Amino acid sequence: MIRLQNLTVRVGTFSILEDVSLTISPGEVSGLVGESGSGKSMTALAIMGLLPRGFITSGSVWLGDQDLLKAPERDMCRIRGNRIGMIFQEPMTALNPVKTIGDQVAETLLVHGKATRSEALAVAARRLDRVGLPADRFPLTRFPHELSGGQRQRVAIAMAVALHPELLIADEPTTALDVTTQAQILDLLNEIVDDEGMSLLLITHDLAVVAGMADHVAVMKTGKVVEAGVTETLYRTMSHPYTRALFAATDHQPARKPGVSKEPLLTVENAVRDYATPRKSLLGPPGRFRAVNDVSFTLHEGESLGLVGESGCGKSTLARAILGLEPLQSGRITAFGRPLGPDFPNALRSGIQVVFQDPYGSFNPRWRVERLVAEPFHLMPAPPADKRDRVAQALTDVGLPADSMDRYIHEFSGGQRQRIAIARALVTRPDLIVLDEAVSALDVSVRAQVLDLIARLQAEHGLAYIFISHDLSVVRSVTDRVMVMRAGEIVEAGDTQAVFDAPQHDYTKRLIAATPRIPADWRTTRHA
Repeated sequence: MIRLQNLTVRVGTFSILEDVSLTISPGEVSGLVGESGSGKSMTALAIMGLLPRGFITSGSVWLGDQDLLKAPERDMCRIRGNRIGMIFQEPMTALNPVKTIGDQVAETLLVHGKATRSEALAVAARRLDRVGLPADRFPLTRFPHELSGGQRQRVAIAMAVALHPELLIADEPTTALDVTTQAQILDLLNEIVDDEGMSLLLITHDLAVVAGMADHVAVMKTGKVVEAGVTETLYRTMSHPYTRALFAATDHQPARKPGVSKEPLLTVENAVRDYATPRKSLLGPPGRFRAVNDVSFTLHEGESLGLVGESGCGKSTLARAILGLEPLQSGRITAFGRPLGPDFPNALRSGIQVVFQDPYGSFNPRWRVERLVAEPFHLMPAPPADKRDRVAQALTDVGLPADSMDRYIHEFSGGQRQRIAIARALVTRPDLIVLDEAVSALDVSVRAQVLDLIARLQAEHGLAYIFISHDLSVVRSVTDRVMVMRAGEIVEAGDTQAVFDAPQHDYTKRLIAATPRIPADWRTTRHA
């Protein structure tokens, strides 16, 4: 259906893609895997004719008997959305925030002149219903910000398949989604491909997702396809060293040394956090939404505690309360033996730090790294006299050279930015670090490096962690205990290994069952 022959993309003398050759047959799912920067997304943009200005291409991209690299822009405008649809990684940035979801799905039909406005809206309603957003619950007049991450991704899918394209390109469509939502989105893509006979190019760094979906898979490294073939055959044999390294990173277990103290560091007692919701009538009382409901637990010095659950279950709300960023309606949080509240001393507050999911979004891009890492010093009565040395030591601790402090954050890769975020959390020498989805957006090899770093720092500094994640395999590998959260409540808690090996609550069982896995017999063959 589409064929890439020796596709090469250059900027000046630098090669971004080099001699990439792929074939996707009608009705087939093809996986494209590799680390960040390997060229996966650039391959998709080259197919779509969306490469940035100044990029030089050679080779060919055949759609039927037409070479897309030689097609004029007028022809490409007819092809995009019509014969080739694309789902982008981040739906909130791919969707227009000031247009309703109905208008955005209908726009595809209107741009291509396939329907009148009323007809296009009727088709939009049917497509949104097809992706699980029926009009009685999700009217066409809703805006993207009124939907969850998984629902926004469904809107992006509805836009991409509105005109029944021959090829659907899905670029990391489930990276930031929790396991149950990810399973729903992947099932939906499978159903659409089967029902409509279209081809799917699935771009991802999650090898387990590819194992469950793709007929064929290609592995990319530094702009080249280093290995390709039938998915099961490739997973069993792995003839290229880079493929073997990717699989090793997927199975990676950080070396951890148990060192949990019996001394309590943080205690949460019957925590309740409510939010106001819009009034149901003009004169009616405001509604209340309970995000955290009667949560209690104790974290000990040097302990690593996992907190898992679906998006919207209250994990991050609980984390903000622990950090002192949001008040509780009832209950109490005690840290370092003192109640955590507005009068909590800054000197003690510096002992609890946080690493956010998106390091780039949590940094000021106009500051150099030295100032970014030194930012938590404002919690101290006075900045330490050896501030620059402390920043250099924190950067060295996370595996970055000390001279990184003189550069800007945009000069680093995603994995390096996350290391800088960890250095910022370390610089005040805290006792507790809250890691909120700190590795969810990283590819498998960088994730393995960051998890090793987290384990090493815990052993060296006696740190306690609260590890918030929807990736159950990560939580299993780096925590001593785990709590499972649903609708603001802890439904199951216990030793990590025990909970994962023998879950008691039905919700925990569903979370574990929804986690993508590489079939065990494929692994057996590989290790044999």
